[in-house]
Amino acid sequence: MDKRKMNTEEWVERISEGVKCCACGKPLKNSKNLHIVLLERKAKWEDNTWGTIAGTSGYALAVVCDECAKKGIEPRYAVEMSKKGEVRYHPVSELEPIPEKEKLLLETLVALRRCVLGEDFAG
Repeated sequence: MDKRKMNTEEWVERISEGVKCCACGKPLKNSKNLHIVLLERKAKWEDNTWGTIAGTSGYALAVVCDECAKKGIEPRYAVEMSKKGEVRYHPVSELEPIPEKEKLLLETLVALRRCVLGEDFAG
């Protein structure tokens, strides 16, 4: 296992080359951008999850292509990528929704962000 941390460029390249769109299944290498979707579902794995500054963590991620992002297509799968580059897809419908208490915390953090940054930057 590679103990050094990947820099951002390596991380983007690894996703672009090794991960398919979690909505349509097409390769991401043809997308101009990577659209990371923070799912309100608990991940069943440790690597490549997201969390908040409030200490809640372990939520699943998805990546969608430019076309699906433009059309607003919801991801069908969450993606897990190990440090070795192994990719696994998990149906979103099979992942546990985050608890209401944590969802409320997330909504509060988003509202605070909008207050601080303004609506135009909260996207």
